[in-house]
Amino acid sequence: MKKIGWTLLALVSIVGLIGYYLYNKPVDSLENVKPTATLSADSIFQLFEQNEMISNELYLNKVISVSGKIQNVLADTSGVAITLQTSSGLFGVTCKMDETNLDVSHYSEGQTVKIKGLCTGYLMDVILIRCVVESN
Repeated sequence: MKKIGWTLLALVSIVGLIGYYLYNKPVDSLENVKPTATLSADSIFQLFEQNEMISNELYLNKVISVSGKIQNVLADTSGVAITLQTSSGLFGVTCKMDETNLDVSHYSEGQTVKIKGLCTGYLMDVILIRCVVESN
């Protein structure tokens, strides 16, 4: 009976260690990933605003490249986010930057940029995560 207990304890420990490793495994950067689509910030915002269901089928959980003018840059404890302007005025495309791209001190409002990220959908803004700024 003791042998079964020790075997079970060892098995649970191994599964726990594997789970811990997978949970803490670093996420690969999107820097070298080819985007499935290249759009302007205004066009992707309009697509999601007009028909969210079709836009989700096309872009949800896919890497896309978006270009546009910076509306604002927000840096806080949760990271850095760059919002790109759209014709909406109030809403835009929010790009949450990858942890390797946290230095955005050289980006300012009104500057045109091209950002690549993973599309996670549409709330009031179109949201991209794990973003990297692409060189022009």
